[in-house]
Amino acid sequence: MGAAVFAELLRERRLSAGWSQDELAERSGVSARSISALEAGGRRPRLSSVVRLAEALGVDQDTRTRWLAAARDTDPQRSAGADGPDAPAAEPTPGAAALPPLPSGLSSGPAGSSSPQQLPMAIRHFTGRARELQALDELLADVTPGCGAVVISAIAGTAGVGKTTLAVHFAHRVADRFPDGQLFANLRGFDPDRAPVDAADVARGFLDALGVPALRVPADPDGQLALLRSRLAGTRTLIVLDNAREAEQVRPLLPGSNTCLVVVTSRNRLPGLVALDGAVPLALDVLLRAEARELLARRLGAAVVEDQPDAADELIELCARLPLALNIAAARAADHPGTPLDVWARELRDSQARLDLLSAGDSHADVRVVLSWSYRALAPQAARLFRLLGLHPGPHVSVAAAASLAGLPLSETRALLEDLHRAHLITAPERGRYTFHDLLRVYAAEQAAALESPQGQAEATLRMLDHYLHTAHRAGCLAYADDANWQSLDLAEPAAGAAPEDLADRRQALDWYRDEQSVLERIVDSAHRAGADVHAWQLVGAQVAYLLKSGLWQQWQRASETALAAAERTGDLRRQAHAHRWLGQVHRSQGRQPQAQRELRRALELFEALGDRPREGRTRLDLAIAHGEEHADAEAVAESRRALELFQTIGDPSGQALALNSIGWYLAQQGELREALPYCRRALDLARDTGNLPGQSSIWDSIGFIHHHLGEYHEALPAYHESLRLRQAVGDYFLQADIHTHIGDTHLALGDVEAARGSWNRSLAILEDLQHRDADAVRARLNASTGPGRLR
Repeated sequence: MGAAVFAELLRERRLSAGWSQDELAERSGVSARSISALEAGGRRPRLSSVVRLAEALGVDQDTRTRWLAAARDTDPQRSAGADGPDAPAAEPTPGAAALPPLPSGLSSGPAGSSSPQQLPMAIRHFTGRARELQALDELLADVTPGCGAVVISAIAGTAGVGKTTLAVHFAHRVADRFPDGQLFANLRGFDPDRAPVDAADVARGFLDALGVPALRVPADPDGQLALLRSRLAGTRTLIVLDNAREAEQVRPLLPGSNTCLVVVTSRNRLPGLVALDGAVPLALDVLLRAEARELLARRLGAAVVEDQPDAADELIELCARLPLALNIAAARAADHPGTPLDVWARELRDSQARLDLLSAGDSHADVRVVLSWSYRALAPQAARLFRLLGLHPGPHVSVAAAASLAGLPLSETRALLEDLHRAHLITAPERGRYTFHDLLRVYAAEQAAALESPQGQAEATLRMLDHYLHTAHRAGCLAYADDANWQSLDLAEPAAGAAPEDLADRRQALDWYRDEQSVLERIVDSAHRAGADVHAWQLVGAQVAYLLKSGLWQQWQRASETALAAAERTGDLRRQAHAHRWLGQVHRSQGRQPQAQRELRRALELFEALGDRPREGRTRLDLAIAHGEEHADAEAVAESRRALELFQTIGDPSGQALALNSIGWYLAQQGELREALPYCRRALDLARDTGNLPGQSSIWDSIGFIHHHLGEYHEALPAYHESLRLRQAVGDYFLQADIHTHIGDTHLALGDVEAARGSWNRSLAILEDLQHRDADAVRARLNASTGPGRLR
C-alpha cells in the first residue's frame, strides 16, 4: 500500500516539473529503471532513494515528510523492522548515516542550549547538488572506530560556485547528528586587504562559543589550539572551515577525534590536506543546465521561465551557470517583474565585463561582472550606501553604524540596507547586523574608490570612526563612571552626520561592548593603517576598561600595542605613557612580571617627565601590584608609600584611598595585621568621600581579611558582606566569588559548617560558570567539610 501511494506522489511531482524519467535520473542519481519501477508501484521505496528524489525535485519539508511516511507505510512485519527475506534492505537516509557509538558518558540526544550553533542561515532557494550531497552523506559512514582520525571533506571550486552554500546546506541537514554543537569560521583565505585568519584566532572564537571563559584561554597560540582539541575530544561536533587558503591554515584546527566531522571549503584544491590528512576531495563545478533552470524558476516563478524558455536559457549561459551570478541576476529580475528576461539577457550580452567573464578565467573578474550588473540596478541612494560599506572593515555593521557611515537617518538607512539585502549584495546573519561576502566587500571598495571623491571617502571614514569612538566612550562612562581607574577622554565633537548610539544605562553599555568587540578590533587597526592615529589611540582608550574587566587579555594586548604605535608615530609622549601603562597592566595580569615591570617603569618615566602626577601615582600602584604578584610584599609596601606621598602632595583623595588600601593589604600579607588595619580604615573614609564604589568594595575586603586573620571573625563577616553588596551593585561578577569564599572561611572558623558550605557553593557556582581555575580550591574546601550537601 505504501509503495502505491509513493508511486502516485512521485509521478505527479515529476510530471508537474515537466521532466522525463531519464531527466530525473540524471538529476537525482537514482537509475531510470528504478524510477520506472517505483512509479509503477512494484517496488518498495528505499529511504535513501526517497531523499535523493526529493532533493532533485526540490520538494518542501512537508512534502518530503509525506513521501517518507508513504515509503515507510508497509505491512506490519516490515513496520516492526522485519522486512522479510525477499524485501530489499532499506538504505540509510542521507544525512543520517551511521556514526560510531558515542564514548561512554556522552549523550546522543539533541544538542542542549549550551551547544554552539554557529551555522549561518541555509539558503532558501538551494537547488540541485544531489551527487555532491550524496558524497557528503557517505562521509558520515566513513569512520574507523577507535582510530582517532577525524573525517574531513575538502570542497573546492571557483569563486561563486556555491562552495559555502553547499557546505552550510549539508551541515544543516546533518546538524542533529552532532548534538555537541556546530562551529563555523570564515578563514578569509582570499581577502585582498587582510591576511588570512590565523588558526589561533579561530581557536579563540571557537573556545568562546564552547563556553570557555577568556580567563581560562592560554596566552600562547599553541596553548589555545591544544585547549580547543581537548574541548572537542570525544564530542560529536561538526566544524565548517570556510574559504581556506592553504592546508596549513586548516591543519592546526583539526580535532583528534573520529566522532567529529570537518567540512573545509576553498578555491584551492588543498592537495596537502588530501595527501597528509586524509581529506576527501569534492570538486564543485557549475550547475547543470536543468539545475540552473530550476534555480531561476524558484526565484522568478515557474511560469516566467516556461513562458520565456529561450531568454531563460540564454541568461543561464551568459551567467556561466555560476550560482552566485544566477542568484544576483534573478534578484534583479524579480525586483522588476514586468521586464522580459530577454532585456536582462541583452544587457549581459552587450557587456564588456561579460567577455572578461568568458575569456579571462580570473575568479575575481567572474564575480565582478555579475556584481556590476546587479549594482547598476540599484537606486542611487542604495548604490551609494553599498559603495560606502566597502570602507567599513567588518566583520559586520549595525544599522546605526551604517547610518553614520552614510550620514543618513536611521530609518532611511534601514530601508536601504533591506534593499541591498533583497538584492543579495549583503547578508544579514542576525537581526539588525549586516555583512559582506569577501568579494562583495572588495567590489564595494572598488566602486567607492572609483565613484566617491577622495574628500567624500575621507568624510565617510571620519563619520564611521567618530561613531565607534563616541559610542565606546559613552559606554565606558556609563559602565565605569564609579571606578577611579576610568579615565574620561577629551574628545572633539563628532563629525557632521555621525550619530553615535544613545546608550541609556550600564547594561546597554556592556551589551554594546560585547556585541561590537570584534568590530572595534578592526576599527582600531583600520584607523591606524589609514594614519588616523589620534582616533586609533582614543578608540583603545575608550575600551581598555572593558577589556580588563572582561579578561580579554589578548585583545587588550593587541589594542595597547596599536595604541603605542599610533602614539609613537605622532610623537605624543602622554599617549605613549598611557599605552606603556596598559601594556604593563596586561603583562602583569598574564603573569609576565619582567615585561610588566619594564613597561610600567617606562610609563612612570614618561609621566614623571610630563609632570602628570596623578598618573605617576597610579602607575606606582601598578608597580606595587606587580611586586605583590612576585610575593615581594616589602617592595609593594614601599612603592605604595611613595604613591601615597605623591597623592597627598597633589591633594588627590581618590588616589590616597587606593594607596592607603594597598599599604594595608601588603602589610597584612607580611603578617603585620594590627599595623595594616588603620591604613584600610583611613582608605575607606576617603573612598566614601569620593564615591568610589569599586574602591570601597576592595577596602572592605581588606578589612574583612585582616579581622579574620586576627581571629576577630564577628568583625570580619559584616566587612565581607558590605564588600559583596558593593560588588553586586557595580556588577563585578567574578570578584563576588572571592568574597563568597572569604565569607565561607569565616563561617567555618565560627563553627557554622552549613553556612560555610552555602557561601562556598555560591562561590563555586560563579567560578564554574566562568570555568575559572580557582574553582578547584573551593571544591577542596567543600570536600573537606562535613554536613548536609557534601559533594560526592
